[in-house]
Amino acid sequence: MEAIKTKYDRVLLGLFAFVAIVIGAYVLLKALSFKNQFPAPTKESKQLSDLGAVKSDIVTQAETALNTKIERIPFKVGENTVDLMVSTPVIKNVDGNTIALLDPSAPQLRPPIENAWLYNNELQLTREDVATMDDDKDGYTNLEEFEGKSNPRNRADVPPFYTKLKYVECIKEPLSLKFGVYNGGEIQLTRLQGEIRKGDFFKVGEVFPVDKRFTALKVENRPIQEGGRTVPTPVLILKDNEAKNGKNIEIILGKTVDLPKLSAKIVDDLSKKEFVLREGQEFEVPSAVGVKVQAAKVTEESVTLSFIPPGKAAREEVTLKIK
Repeated sequence: MEAIKTKYDRVLLGLFAFVAIVIGAYVLLKALSFKNQFPAPTKESKQLSDLGAVKSDIVTQAETALNTKIERIPFKVGENTVDLMVSTPVIKNVDGNTIALLDPSAPQLRPPIENAWLYNNELQLTREDVATMDDDKDGYTNLEEFEGKSNPRNRADVPPFYTKLKYVECIKEPLSLKFGVYNGGEIQLTRLQGEIRKGDFFKVGEVFPVDKRFTALKVENRPIQEGGRTVPTPVLILKDNEAKNGKNIEIILGKTVDLPKLSAKIVDDLSKKEFVLREGQEFEVPSAVGVKVQAAKVTEESVTLSFIPPGKAAREEVTLKIK
């Protein structure tokens, strides 16, 4: 019985050895067949890579294609050039209309701010109050940054200093002058200021004693119509020594002219400082240290400011309308 078992084991072992030989032969034949599918590269097609291995023509062509830059073809959206590889930003408004944000002819979402400016500066254009927001916390609203051509995302880039100046009030100091008497070269001029009356005599070429602001330039006779007839009447011509426009004052004998002094009350919204200025006076805004700003012209409706910007030689002007 033991002899039969030994023979059986030998048969199984031989069977396994045969199967192993068959499988090995099959694998060898496949390997030889796979090698024959890739012939050895010719001398002309061989070139060394950076790692010292041989690259075939196919690999070289593939690398050339990958390294070749393809020119992108742009197209126009309104007046803006858009890359075909970049999607065009659009948004739907409350009416359901689709608006291309880069199209300058499209309706403005937050007028007067341009849609493209809001989009390019990554501002929250879907918010109704985006114009009054201050994203970079520099004290200037997005609308002021847009109008001042500054960067709403950079605290160091701000609009011009006068952006925050407001003309809030025109202060009038009443003043009237009456030409009362002209006798033998003597001029009587009376200053009326409220209930105060001050008068004195002086001559041509002299300064009015009551108010050094006025100088008598001359007195000339002019034909003045009065009561249906023309009468030669003295006219006093005064120089206003405080006036910057060089315009003289003319007063007919017996008449009164009103010359209220106008002062502009200006508020700097950034520093909360107030300035009350007459024509010719200067002031300095904290946000523009070293820049002397002059009230070049003051009227009841507006004030014209004159200044030399930092780094420039030419004087510039800006007009503020009363609020």
